[in-house]
Amino acid sequence: MADPGHVDTFNRIAPRYDAKFGKDCETAHDVVLGWADRAGLDPLTVLDIGCGTGKLLEEVGSRWPGASLYGIDPADRMVEIARGRLPGAELTVGRAERLPLPAASVDLVVSTTAFGHWSDAAAGLLEVRRVLRPGGCVLIAEHAPPGVLLRLLLKAMGRLPRLHDVDAMRTLVRDAGLTPERVETVPGTFVVTHATRNG
Repeated sequence: MADPGHVDTFNRIAPRYDAKFGKDCETAHDVVLGWADRAGLDPLTVLDIGCGTGKLLEEVGSRWPGASLYGIDPADRMVEIARGRLPGAELTVGRAERLPLPAASVDLVVSTTAFGHWSDAAAGLLEVRRVLRPGGCVLIAEHAPPGVLLRLLLKAMGRLPRLHDVDAMRTLVRDAGLTPERVETVPGTFVVTHATRNG
């Protein structure tokens, strides 16, 4: 059976994930948190979809110490590491397409370098809209689509996530009933999306 989220791979590399990919993830974290600062966000509840080993949620907890932290990831070994890092957070093994939270219960949803691994981006964004409170927002940073040669190489290796350009991200968030506030390609690496639930 296909594993669109590469869950088996993430479970296998979980113990060394931060050492191997930490720098790339930290860059995405910095971008998302920088956009949150510029938007003047001060959330009381934060959900990280694709929380991995919990590093972004750890930074979120330092930045907004009063916030309730939630994380979800399909790779149970990644969640196990995150639980060791974040004993006060509520962390769940699961997927974006079925979030274990009540409707209108979250102020801020974040996702970094995980969106391309969601099994169904459209369904996941509908769930994001469902759990966001009116006025809440989502910040997503995902790798920009690669060039033709790299795309062919990654596809041959079975490691090509579903990556979207700026226009595709705008369309996806609009179709989910969210309002795209800012969608840009950050030079060199990421397509970053800031969208809100207005009603």
